[in-house]
Amino acid sequence: MLSETRVSKIVPQTDSGTEIAYCTDFVRNFLRSDYNFCAAKFSVASKAKTLALDEAFREAQQWMDKKLNWIEDKPRRYISMKFSDRQIVVTHPLAGRLIRLLNQHDRLVHRALGAYVAQTINDKEKDDAILGAARHIRAIHRLCIPDNDKFAPDGKLSDGA
Repeated sequence: MLSETRVSKIVPQTDSGTEIAYCTDFVRNFLRSDYNFCAAKFSVASKAKTLALDEAFREAQQWMDKKLNWIEDKPRRYISMKFSDRQIVVTHPLAGRLIRLLNQHDRLVHRALGAYVAQTINDKEKDDAILGAARHIRAIHRLCIPDNDKFAPDGKLSDGA
């Protein structure tokens, strides 16, 4: 089933659309191939799976907030980046949280590249920030893949999942 078809079959908890502006290949590719899949899975998630997703979102948000606070203190050069826009449907509150993380991903990348060009962070720090942001978002996508019955009532993935 195509992503657009999958999302159109969702009975939404929320029914809104938004336009997201992005500048990285990671966010572009995520919006094209993974966002609608995740939005559909959020809408049909069991309570146990929702607990697991909520924990993954909490960890990602804490990590992202920490990295953004760290990079904001670094002097940086302005880098002009091309932004593209895409209309997306928000069918569940978790989809809204995912959009926020995608926006923060691009903000972190933009600032990290500016700080790297200004030589206020090194190669390793830049890569840790950029790759870490993507890793946390991919962790949420990976949690969407197992079926609801693969999650214990406390939100932990069951063995064999």
